[in-house]
Amino acid sequence: MATINMLEETANYLLNHCFVLGSVEDQRAKYLYVQDHLPEVRAVFKPLGYAVLLYPAPLQAAALVNEHEGSQARLLKYESILLLVLRLLYLQKRENLSANADQVLVTVVEEVQTELQKMNLPRRLDQQTLERLMRTLRRYNLARPVGRLSGLDSRIEVFPTVLLALPDADLADAAAESARTRTELGLYERPEGADTEAGEAEA
Repeated sequence: MATINMLEETANYLLNHCFVLGSVEDQRAKYLYVQDHLPEVRAVFKPLGYAVLLYPAPLQAAALVNEHEGSQARLLKYESILLLVLRLLYLQKRENLSANADQVLVTVVEEVQTELQKMNLPRRLDQQTLERLMRTLRRYNLARPVGRLSGLDSRIEVFPTVLLALPDADLADAAAESARTRTELGLYERPEGADTEAGEAEA
């Protein structure tokens, strides 16, 4: 009975969050369950057109992917921009982490805001927008605030799943991915559309 309950709990978690991480304490048991019972978990989702992908260390993540085209999560333009900025900062910081370091932390003002300013966006990242964006990214297990998100001097923990939130990523080459992410960010420089324009990103 316990095994069945864990299967249901893990499957529902993946449906709601898309990713589960082995490096995050409150998700570790679910990640290990997927790792140890991958065929059973895949059997739950296969009739629905979903695939379950397992990424071992160093990522330690499991991902639920809808195989039907056009079913990816839709992000607002500013959410897509922030996701790309966090991805870029993650790639840059990962190169300098020690082998046993799990967390990648970024500061909102010194790092995130600096990258956003390079793009000449029509508005700055304010507290209300930051909180809204973080709710979306936290829902999909892409990033989370460290402590209270009390201001633009807050810190954000970026999860390795930001590397999986874009299709066809070459995870083996961080330098190439940094360049690719920088190129994609360049598409958003000096945007002519409104900030509420929807952009699409896989999550």
